[in-house]
Amino acid sequence: MSVRRSGLGRGLDALLPKLERGVQQVAIASIRPSSYQPRKRLDPVTIAELAASIAEKGVLQPLLLRPVDGGYEIVAGERRYRAAQQAGLSSVPALVKELADQEALELAIIENLQREALGAVEEARAFQQLVSFGQSQEAIAKAIGKSRSAVANALRLLNLPAEALAALERGDISAGHARAILALPVRDQPWALQQIVSRGLSVREAERLKRPQPTANRARSSPYRDVEENLTHQLGTRVKITGVAKGRLELHYYSAEELQRLLALLGYQAAGGE
Repeated sequence: MSVRRSGLGRGLDALLPKLERGVQQVAIASIRPSSYQPRKRLDPVTIAELAASIAEKGVLQPLLLRPVDGGYEIVAGERRYRAAQQAGLSSVPALVKELADQEALELAIIENLQREALGAVEEARAFQQLVSFGQSQEAIAKAIGKSRSAVANALRLLNLPAEALAALERGDISAGHARAILALPVRDQPWALQQIVSRGLSVREAERLKRPQPTANRARSSPYRDVEENLTHQLGTRVKITGVAKGRLELHYYSAEELQRLLALLGYQAAGGE
């Protein structure tokens, strides 16, 4: 994979200009994963594939470690470390650097971004860790080669309701969906998530979501007010009832696809559709 060298701030290339100098074999037993590793989910299938490659060819790119408590902590290369363990290696090539916590986290983020390995939530939480170290959004953006607005937008994802954040982490929704949810009032965000997932909405459709509201000028004593609200919630579209002893029941739709969805909910079948 080609590395986007422009704008990567203090990237790994700046730390590792010549891998052949300073590289040493380090016992796997003396290495531990870092609590600052921004990527929290490692695909076991990918690790197994890498382990098979390492068993045949060895570890081709050294890990970046820092000394801690008589051993070493991984700054960059946890996938290689775990795959080497699985392949049965007793040691791995590594470059050891004295690094502060903030530097270690910054470099771990950079490596994962270079490899396009971080999910949106992992990236946001990593940025939040840097903020907790006292880094400004501008400083974070400069260090990792992103714009300040990109960092700010990533951090905003952490304001999602817990169920939406979990859905984003699982991949049920995208970061674009998440931003559409955040654009809505807080009270409507769980509803928006349900609509996006249950209806399979695109990002553009999600951006047009607006929770149907009961008609403002309806008398509060209307006997069908609660029915309207319940149907609006169940059907995911605006429902209006006019009249008392007799009247109209209106279902609103905003696209041909939504009309088809409502017809299906009503059990409608076109002639000859049996």
